[in-house]
Amino acid sequence: MYYLGGFVTTGPHGSAPASNGLSTILTILEPSSVPESAVLESNLAALRQAGIQVCYLRYPLDAGDRQAQVGVNARSQILSSALSNPKSAYVLAARGGYGASDLLGHLDWSALSSLPETILVGFSDISALQVALHTRLGWPAIHGPMPGSSLWTNGPDVDCLVRLLSSSRPWNSTISVSQFGSSPTGATVQGTLIGGCLSVLSALIGTPYFPETLQGHILFLEDTHESAERVLRFWNQWLDCGLVADLAGVVVGRFTDLSGQHDEEWLVTRLAERCTVPLFRSPDFGHISPNYPLMIGADARINEGVLEWRLD
Repeated sequence: MYYLGGFVTTGPHGSAPASNGLSTILTILEPSSVPESAVLESNLAALRQAGIQVCYLRYPLDAGDRQAQVGVNARSQILSSALSNPKSAYVLAARGGYGASDLLGHLDWSALSSLPETILVGFSDISALQVALHTRLGWPAIHGPMPGSSLWTNGPDVDCLVRLLSSSRPWNSTISVSQFGSSPTGATVQGTLIGGCLSVLSALIGTPYFPETLQGHILFLEDTHESAERVLRFWNQWLDCGLVADLAGVVVGRFTDLSGQHDEEWLVTRLAERCTVPLFRSPDFGHISPNYPLMIGADARINEGVLEWRLD
């Protein structure tokens, strides 16, 4: 029996059952910026103690600059290898930062389409990869904590993530929400869950890596270190592209460390004023701890202050 935060998992040390009941590997890699090495090593040790078989694919030191072409090639090759490994049902990004979208044009999408799905876990810059994999291949992904960041604190969000990765489907989880603005209250909202970091996803609009329509989806968004005015500029793009009109609803997570004169409350008020569908707030996800897992591609339902998602 192993403990990670408050979570208890049992079973053979070094294995976790995949959705098909077979033993699987959790692959850790660095598709974006450099992780905090001491934090990462400590958290990987905790994952192993929790009974998870971890395979850490480091960015090669001799590859040099991650944004140089040799670095892009190295990162894309590592990602392709991890996504193509039949023994690795889950890939966990060590941290976000910058550079994930560099890799999208280097993946062999045709080859990946013939493979079983691999679930990519992470958030922030990793949102680009997650939504691209969902758009191009229909693969689900988990917006959730990453072990190479100090935001991974082995708290209840990590417990929830480990529970998911250590159990077979169907998966389900919840976050708390509250309706915001002048939209009608009390109605149940249902749709397919999609979302991530607002600034990262905004850069994908109009590319082959983002859906042409979000009809019937529940969109969740969060971000950090932006100004409120820049966030509204991003939001205008979504509105003007017609992406918001067909949504079932929007869930706004935390927008942390805003620069400029306006605070988070002002920002969410402005977002709600411009939103044409029900908008909800949640304190349970973002560049924060805890950052509870949200499953891109899952069926989701919002009712009585709770968003519940399920993936069969």
